[in-house]
Amino acid sequence: MPTGVVWPCYSNHPLDRFPRFVPVDEGGFDWRLVEDTLRHTHARDGDHLVTPFQCDLCTFRNLKRGNPLPQSMADAMLLCCICRVNIDAMWGRESTTLGATLRSMGHMVKMWARVGLTPSFPPLGPYPVADSFGFSVAIAMVVKSLEPGKYASHQQFETIRKLHAAYSNVFMASLAGTGSLRTVGGDRAKYFLTDSPTQSLFFERFSRGCLCRMGQVVWQDWSIPLTVMPALLEVLQSD
Repeated sequence: MPTGVVWPCYSNHPLDRFPRFVPVDEGGFDWRLVEDTLRHTHARDGDHLVTPFQCDLCTFRNLKRGNPLPQSMADAMLLCCICRVNIDAMWGRESTTLGATLRSMGHMVKMWARVGLTPSFPPLGPYPVADSFGFSVAIAMVVKSLEPGKYASHQQFETIRKLHAAYSNVFMASLAGTGSLRTVGGDRAKYFLTDSPTQSLFFERFSRGCLCRMGQVVWQDWSIPLTVMPALLEVLQSD
């Protein structure tokens, strides 16, 4: 199977309306390449080998301790959010990195076969029945992104990431957080080690993939109006 190929069996949920960054010029022309339109919409060959993965139903059961109700729109939206978070986490790695990993794995399997060794890759599951990936916080972030923003029709990543920071602060003050918190370093510089699920590899990949999907709207290059320039000059002269 060619590297980077998408798998339609795991693709966007039908209810997915989460924002995606589209690079356009001043005239509104879409600068995306054909292959860019598939980014953040499907899983790729080998994604589960480099990113921790649990299916949507398993994750739903971990979060709600039960199965989704067929007629519940809340459960349907939760499954949509779970799928979105999973795909964002997968796209936290670029296709070139994924392809290099797959090729290296293929070489290892061939080398082991030459000397009669059984492949010794570690098991990819099952995981504990718990929210060990930080899924609940990731879901809150993607739901928050649907709210209207100041500069766009949706919230920016720099806004929704504050939910992650808030959860981390609360976790470190909790019973579980204080019991697992460790520090490394000297008097001037310290690093904190914690068991917070939002510090997991999965959550780090999700954050990176979510930022890549949403993009960032930056406004610091606006010109200074002529009505403001004289006032700025007066301030400079008085200083």
